[in-house]
Formats: sequence, C-alpha cells, structure tokens
Amino acid sequence: MYLNLFEAAVLTGWICVVVYSFVLSLIGRIRGRNRAPLIFPRHVFALVIPVGNDENFISRTLDHLRRTKYPRNQFDIIVAPVNSTDETATIARRKAAIVYGPKKDQRRDTDEAILDVLERLSSKDRYDAYILLDVRSRISTNYLRVMSDKLSKGALAVQSGYAVSGRKWTWNTACRAMLSTLNPGWLTSWSLKYRLASGIHRTGLCISRRLVEKHGVRKPALDNVNAFLTKLLRRDVVIQYAENAWVYDRSTTIPRISAKSTPITSRWSRARNDGLPLISEGLKWRSTAQVIGGVNLFMPTFGTMLATSLAFYVLAVYLHGVASLIAIGWLALITSLGLFVIFRLWLMRAPLLAYAAVPSLPLLLFWQSAKSFWAPTPTSEPIIAKTPPKNEQSKSGRPRRRYSRRPKRQSS
Repeated sequence: MYLNLFEAAVLTGWICVVVYSFVLSLIGRIRGRNRAPLIFPRHVFALVIPVGNDENFISRTLDHLRRTKYPRNQFDIIVAPVNSTDETATIARRKAAIVYGPKKDQRRDTDEAILDVLERLSSKDRYDAYILLDVRSRISTNYLRVMSDKLSKGALAVQSGYAVSGRKWTWNTACRAMLSTLNPGWLTSWSLKYRLASGIHRTGLCISRRLVEKHGVRKPALDNVNAFLTKLLRRDVVIQYAENAWVYDRSTTIPRISAKSTPITSRWSRARNDGLPLISEGLKWRSTAQVIGGVNLFMPTFGTMLATSLAFYVLAVYLHGVASLIAIGWLALITSLGLFVIFRLWLMRAPLLAYAAVPSLPLLLFWQSAKSFWAPTPTSEPIIAKTPPKNEQSKSGRPRRRYSRRPKRQSS
C-alpha cells in the first residue's frame, strides 16, 4: 500500500511538471505571433567567431556572413584564434576580417577566447552589440535586421532561433538535433517574452554593449548559460526571443560532456541561492519573468524524469501487470515526454530522421550520462612564472638585460 501511494505521488508530481512545461511552451508560442514592422537598422554589430584549425571552413563562413541583408559598414567580423597553427588567421585577414589574437598566453578554449574578445571590444565606442557565432554557423538573411529591431525596442540580450543542419539523413545529425532540444535545459529560466520551447544556446546569442559594461560576462561566464542568465534575471534583465532570426549549426561533432558531479552541485546551489529570492522578488514587484525563473530552477531535468518514469513503469508492470491503472499512467507520462521532444524538434526545424530516432532517446541519454562519469573535471592550472634560459643569466643568477639599441660598428 505504501509503495502504491509513493508511486501515485511521484506520478502526480511528474504529470504536473509536464503540464506546466506544455503550458509555458504553448503560451510562448502564441505570444510570439504578434509581429510589428522592423525598425530601420541603426546599430553596429561585432560578429565574434572563435576558430581553431579551421582553414577549410573559414572562407565559406565569411563569404556567407557578408551576403547578409544589412549595411556593410555597420557590422564587422571578429575572428578569435584558439591555439590555431594553420592558415586560418591568414585567410581571415585576406577576407577583410578582424583577427584578435591572444595578448600573452595561449587561450584554453573557445569560451576563453570569447570572453577575451568581448572585454577588449567593450572598451571601444564603435559597436552597440556583440553576436556569438561558431565557425560553421549559417544565419538567415534578415538576421542582423531583426537583432537591430530588438535592440531598438529596448532589449539588452536577444536569443535567436537555433536549428541543427547538415546532412539530413545521417545518424549524427539526428542525435545532435535531439540533444539540442534538451540542452542546456528543457525548462528555461525566463519569462513568457521568451519562447520556452526553443531552448537557450550560446550560438546565436546577441548581447548589447550596455549589458557587458554593467553586468560583465565572466562571473558566471557565458559557457555556463543557465547561471549567466539567472544572474541577469536577478538584476531584472529579461532575455528576449527573436522568432524571425535563425542561426543554423552545421558542426558535425556532438558537444563534449563535462563531469556529472559539477553540474549537479552548481544546479542545486543555484536553486537554493537564487530560486526562492527570485520568487519572492517577482511576487513583490509583480514580475512574471522572475517568478517563472525561480520556479524553473527547482524543476527536475528531463533525463531525471525520463529515467524515473521508465523505472517506475517497469516496477508497476512487475507488481500489477501491463493493464493496471498505474502502469498505464506511467506509459502515458513517457509518451507525453516523447511528444514534448517532438514538439521542440518541430519548433527547431529538425531533419526528418530526428523524429524517427526519438525512441532511441533514452539510450542516447544513458550513454551521455555514462560518459559524464569518466569525463575529466576541468581544473584551473596555476600560473607559473617563466624563468629565463640558462644562457641568458649572468653569473650572479640575475637575468641579463636586453638592449634594444644595436651595438656601434667598430672602425677598421
């Protein structure tokens, strides 16, 4: 009896979460239908693209970005090399792109390159906003016009539509499309102004210069999207969604999985430190965005709900049989989770093979979770002072001074 009560309580809670997610997604979809005419473009953008050894892709990407329908003198392409050893930077300069290399040491990853470039660009008066893209990204023709329109209407940060593209009939594209519907979270922290069923991604994110100067981009960093956006929400900055602007991700690799313990710890600490304050502040100031954001921080992840539902369904079939009411309830919940994924695949313009691959989503999530246990936890390496070579040290142990003036030529 106690086991049945526990199963019924968990099933009721999970059903409430699914209904809540469907309602938010549908309301966000309905509210996004009202379209106002675009304001004349008047903002200057910096398109920030981190690159590695991408000499085979950088040329086509730059040619594609220059064909966008926006005044050519009102946007620049900023290329940020990340430990690049080939001709990527040279090709970018030939294509009239601006290359921002590292000042001192080599950059660790793409996120470090983006943060470095944003801090350097924010000190200049030319750019009004910065758009983050990948080296294989493709954008819609009216992308910059829509972003300029959002900024003109008061937005400080804008997320464009995100779609996975590439070879439509490959398993890799289908897996990336399914994972992108749940990455970084199937419930976002944002208001009804943001279409919740489209997800939040770093690629295609437009942030204004005022936001970078006032709130910064390092603590937390942009690579931790949920934590960064939660910080903005605490400061009454709402992320808006641009339904007419789309970025298409043509990368072929599935995103690397980080260690599992770190996201779990950061998630619960963020829910404990920001969840209740967001709800109380939202009720005090009558802010729907903050109330929904605070509630979403306490919601379980999609993988947790799916794994729990499958385990309880097997238990219900074993104890009560396939035709029992509790087993049918768990099966209906699993079906609704699958429908939610299909709904988000449709909104994100996923290829047809992704719909056929939805039944394999539990195995894919299990494999991703298993890999996360053996993924190395990133650690910050201590900065070691560089000592000069032995041949450049004097007998006293002090380094020799280098003179920039050339020695005088001796007379014969």
